[in-house]
Amino acid sequence: MKKLLAILMVSVMMVVLLAACGSNNSANENEESGTASNVINEGSKEANEPAKEQVTTNEPVTLQFASWGVSEAATKEALEAMAASYTKLNPHVTIEYIGIPFGDIKQQTFVMASSNNAPDIIQTFTAWFSTYAASDIIVPLDDLLGQAYIDDLFPSYKEDYSYNGKVMGVPWAPSPYILYWNKELFKQAGLPDRAPETHDEMLEFARALSKLKTEQGEQVYGMGEATEKLPINGMIALKNIYGFNGSIFDKDGNVNVNTPEVIEALQYYETLVDEGLSPQGAKLKDLRNLFSIGRLGMYADGYYGKAVFRNLSGKGEAYDSVWGAAMIPKNKSGESVSIGEAHGLVISKDSKNKEVAADFIRFLTDEAMISLYHQKVGAMTSRKSISKLPEFNSTDLDKVLSEQMNHVNPLPKNNPGLEQAYLEIAEAVQKVTVANESPEKAAAELDAKLKQILK
Repeated sequence: MKKLLAILMVSVMMVVLLAACGSNNSANENEESGTASNVINEGSKEANEPAKEQVTTNEPVTLQFASWGVSEAATKEALEAMAASYTKLNPHVTIEYIGIPFGDIKQQTFVMASSNNAPDIIQTFTAWFSTYAASDIIVPLDDLLGQAYIDDLFPSYKEDYSYNGKVMGVPWAPSPYILYWNKELFKQAGLPDRAPETHDEMLEFARALSKLKTEQGEQVYGMGEATEKLPINGMIALKNIYGFNGSIFDKDGNVNVNTPEVIEALQYYETLVDEGLSPQGAKLKDLRNLFSIGRLGMYADGYYGKAVFRNLSGKGEAYDSVWGAAMIPKNKSGESVSIGEAHGLVISKDSKNKEVAADFIRFLTDEAMISLYHQKVGAMTSRKSISKLPEFNSTDLDKVLSEQMNHVNPLPKNNPGLEQAYLEIAEAVQKVTVANESPEKAAAELDAKLKQILK
């Protein structure tokens, strides 16, 4: 009996001990595996509530992330720091970056998807996002991210990354186009120490600037516009089409670019080239370079201007005193009208870890990480709640970007032919600026093409 009683007492003690250990282990696991959704801004807590489908396992996960940013010196450090922060919170997750150049990433990820081997997350871009959106290689994000998160996105950027009523990508590091101007060149040209306030004044300033020469006798251009035949330049041209109160579609939703407003926008391009105010056939990178070396007085670009100017000028932060940033000059209606673009994040259909991928995307776009990205490279946020924070409104550049974000027209709805449509718009601009075709003829030809493409 004594032996039996001893055995029973030992058994009871073992049960109690095991129960206590199990309780401690569960508490430790919950503390260590706090997902990115738990790193939140109290001021926007509702938008950061966990989505319907949330990470619920600590099984080892490797997320492949195809990105051009991780290959570029300006953003590499920040992206690696973000991944390290996430994996510290989620030690069971490994972030594996796949560096692919900007110009190659779309083609390469589609090739990878053709063999059912697309990365979990793909960095994309507004000008060619429509090709992803209309394909079957990415998945909708509404349920993965949750409605509160979706509702917190700026409407224009959310629309730019939606297709058939579903959000197909997250606008990451968005930026409106704003006007950059060279203070030193303005002074040399005898212009006021401010940016032009209206479109007509911008042309007046551009004419004065274009009379200047560099110390080496090189041409200075007053106002730069990208006119090379590239989809991004067609998208940028919408800024000017909107600025002249034009549109791609009429009030009934039908394509109609053979209008006085679109013709006037094309005449603006014609004027720039005919009067030698803008370099002919320029790419955006050409304008950035000319502006950084003091050969361009004004041009429109996103938030990345500051980092680009510091690098290309060779003067680093010292070059910040040379340039200023301002809202896009007002049009005839007295409004500053711009467009926005954004580096986007999508989740591939091939991903076996969609919930974890969505959680990492939330992490990248929540307050802590997007603030880090802003600090490192000047990136803005597409989250309305976060955009109001002081760190996104502290410098003159921040204030201009934040204000212009409220004056951005959405791009055309994503359509299988939208990327090709941007290319056709760029070609219409090139016809006017290089081939000397009349704006009226270019608009009529563009109208016929877009009616076939954007059905």
